[in-house]
This record gives sequence, structure tokens and C-alpha cells, in this order.
Amino acid sequence: MARTFNIHFVDDDLGDYEKKIADYFAGAQPNWAIRFARTEQDALDLMKSERPDLVVLDVELTPAGREGMGLLYHVRRHLPQTPVIMLTDIQDARIIRDAFISETITDDMTVEELDPEGFLFKEEILTSGRFDVLEWHIVRALFKHGRVANDTGVLITHGTDTMAWGLCYLRYALKNLKANVAVTGSQVPLEGYFSISDALGNLKTALYLLNRLRPAHLFAVFNNGRRVFSGRLTKYRKWDMDAFEGRVAASATPEGVESLRKDWAFLPYEDQRLEDLHLIRTGGTIESQRNDEEMGGLKPTGDFVWKYLNDSLSSFFVNPHRHDLFALDSSNMSFEHWAKLAREIEKIGVADADTAFDHSVKPVFANPLFTTRDYATQFEACGRGAIFAAYGGGNANILPDSVRSVLPALSEAVKSGIFVAVTSQVPLESYDAEYETGLGLLEAGGVPCGDLPLADAQVKLSYILGHQKELRSAASETGLNPRVLLTASFLAGVTMRKARSLETFKQLMAKRGHPIRVLPDDPFVANSFETGLKAVAQACATCLL
Repeated sequence: MARTFNIHFVDDDLGDYEKKIADYFAGAQPNWAIRFARTEQDALDLMKSERPDLVVLDVELTPAGREGMGLLYHVRRHLPQTPVIMLTDIQDARIIRDAFISETITDDMTVEELDPEGFLFKEEILTSGRFDVLEWHIVRALFKHGRVANDTGVLITHGTDTMAWGLCYLRYALKNLKANVAVTGSQVPLEGYFSISDALGNLKTALYLLNRLRPAHLFAVFNNGRRVFSGRLTKYRKWDMDAFEGRVAASATPEGVESLRKDWAFLPYEDQRLEDLHLIRTGGTIESQRNDEEMGGLKPTGDFVWKYLNDSLSSFFVNPHRHDLFALDSSNMSFEHWAKLAREIEKIGVADADTAFDHSVKPVFANPLFTTRDYATQFEACGRGAIFAAYGGGNANILPDSVRSVLPALSEAVKSGIFVAVTSQVPLESYDAEYETGLGLLEAGGVPCGDLPLADAQVKLSYILGHQKELRSAASETGLNPRVLLTASFLAGVTMRKARSLETFKQLMAKRGHPIRVLPDDPFVANSFETGLKAVAQACATCLL
């Protein structure tokens, strides 16, 4: 589906360059409609008759160099989501200096609000014929402000029981994402056209975002379509339609869908429509039905979503594509199924799939009736990694004379080479080693999970441990202790309830002779494992200097 983007060039002295610009972009970007205005009034009339997707604006334009900046004020006031690139002669740079010398430009506008998406010198662009540089700046500005067309969208229907694991798996498995991918389902089966299911709201919000969200993002839609999650998903209600908590990226209200993240922009086009919608069906409650004759339980044997999409929601797309991957209750799904799901998305051509996960990472739960031996047995069942789900903020029995202390078992597991990450079995809010009974677990070799819920902690550790060859190679090349590299990789992008908690853990690592640096963002999401590991290794290498 081709879309035309209106690019307005506002300049009074382009001369022969006007034709050169038009000819260049006619070949390089045929879907751009290039329009020229040579005076302030021409520009205002053009913007009124034809809403611009981007404005390339001469800084000076008219005498005294005031009208160019005046037009910038106009765009920022009346078309605030329209990107602007400023063109200037080198001798006119003083106009820019004078305009941006104070914090407040006008009574109602600050420098930050006025700031264009780029400044380019005409001598370096027009005189030298480097229209490709101008094109690159325009493309970047258009993309930043959602002036693109979403051609393809992927909608995944999934059961709720393991959706948190499935979403997190895809966050690490999908690389080079080129289109939006939405995961959704329902608490109540869809059943038919007159259903009272929460699937109706979930599907509608998901389709809206697949159309309007600037690519590329992976997200989950739930809670009757009112909440859009980018990660950290946790199911905390069994039957209620508001079943999930997590990292909320957008919220749907009667007024529309509102983005809550700066990196989430919406396309401004009311007629935006996907050329290709790919529905990947995996089963779940949304497709479940009951066979009354057999008096059995709900099974995902229905075919309601496809029918509903092609009827009530058909205005969101042109060509629907159906991928019947499997029909399972999500409680029957595991890493093998999500690997197949990731590879199916790769086949569609909107992402690359990295399915190298270590399947031996298992949770160990704190319990008042477990003995030290019980804990040891559970840790022995783990492979290279374990997630210890403690109580409350991350606490457990560590009494030295108690037969129910987890400490001897946890310490032995760490000595045997098992990476033990410590979280809480309480589903909401961040882990924090606030108490002695929690700090003791870290002193014994545990690694804090911070804001990672249990599912995210398990999947992330599984992903990192699934790349042993790369970990060994990076440790050898950088001279870093492999344990330090693994720990820093796991903690990248993790936040604690209190900043001092992370500092306390870093001090523990330093006392052991292994200083560590923790990256504020997770470099393994969206990037290849090699790229993410390189970022972590470079950060930790500074600790050795």
C-alpha cells in the first residue's frame, strides 16, 4: 500500500537547485510529494491547504532573518508533531545563535520545544550536490515522528497461563524486528459474534496498534484492551479480565490509545491500513470451547478469531494471512513451542530468530516446610542456572542452626557452578534485599533480579546461558572472569527498588575481587547476542583499568 508523504521546502533563494532537488527525490523517493514555497505567505497557504509530513525550512527566508524563525514558531505551535529540518547559509549561523541563546524563546515556548530535527548548511548540501545527506536526515526525521506506512503486522493469539514466558521469550529471540508484533488472548472464550469475551477489546486495541504504532515493537495487549505491555508481564488474577500487570507502554481510554513511552510514536494518518496482517494461532482460551455432549473442560478447538478479524475488524487490513501453528492450552506450551513461534515470524520476513536458549534453568521456591536437603535436591535438578523465588522482598530462612535454612544448599549450588538468581515469589513490585535475611542470600553468591518477575528472570537467564560459546570467547578475549561477564549480562537493564541495593551488590562483587559495571539498558533485546555481549564486556572492562 503506497502512501504519499508531503515534503515542503520553504526557501526564497533555491534558484536552479529547486529543479535538482525535485529531480533527485523523484528518483530516490517517488512516494514523496515535494512542494516548494518561496515566501512566508506561500508557506502558510501551502501548509493550510496541504498538511506537511515534514518541512525543510530556510533559516533566513526574508529580510532581517526573522520570517524563517517565525515559520518555525508557527509549525511548532500549530503542527507540533511535524518534523522540521533547517537549512542555512554559513554566514547566517548568527541567526541560529541569537534564536537559541536563551532558555525561553517566547512567553509560551522553550528552546527544547522549538528545537528542529536537524540543521544543515546549504554549502555542504546543495552546492556539493549531497542530496543523499539531506534525504537521510529527512528519512530519520519522518521515522522519528511516525511519518511512515506500516505495511505488515503480526498478531499472535496465545493462552494466558504462560503468556509471560512467551512474551519474554520473543523479546530475546526476535532480532532486527521490521514490523509490529502483538501478543494477545482472553480470559473468556470468544465463542461467537455476540460474545461477552474480553477478546473483543484486546483484539481491537492490538489491531489499532499494529496499524498505528511506529515500527517496530513487540507488545502484549490485555485487560480488555485497556493495557499495552512492553515487558515484565505477570499474571496476577486467575479469572478477572484485568489479569495482567507489567511494564505499561500504552493505555486505551474512551478518547483513544495514549502512548506512555517516548520511543512509541503513532502514525498520524486516519486512513492507515495494513497491507498484510499475519494471524498466528497457537490456541488458548480465546479459541476455546466446550463439548457439552462429553461434559469435558474447555479446549482450544474453536476458530473464532479468524472469523471475527475478517468481519468486525476487516477495516484494519487489506490481505489477511493465516498461520495455524498449533492449538494448545498455553499451560501445555514451553520453550520448544515459542522457538517454533519465533521461527514462524522469521519465515514471514519481519525478524530474525535466535532460539539458542538453555532449557535447564529452573525455579526453586522458598517454603517454610522445606528442609536444607529439600532445597539441595531442587538445586541439583537445575542445570547451569536457577531462579530462587524467595519470600516478600527477597528473603528466606538463613538461620545457621536451622534444618530449614536454604543457605547451605544455595552456597553449595553456587560453588558447583550453578548461577543462582534471587527474586521473590510475590508477583508485584521489585525485589530488594532490604533485610538481613535477603542480603545473606547475595553474600552466599546469589544475584539479585530487581524488577525482573520470575518468568522474565528465568527466560533471560536461559537466553544468556544458551550462548556458552560466545560467553567463553568474550571472557577469553577481554580477560574478564566468566562469572563477572555472566552476572553483568544478566543484570543489564535491571533496576532495583532502591539504588543503594544495586550498589550494595556491586560492593559485594568488588570484595570478592570481581568489580562489575551494570548497564542501564538491556542490550540483548532487539540486538544480536554478540552485539549485546560486546556492550557488556566493554563496560566491565573499564572496571579493570
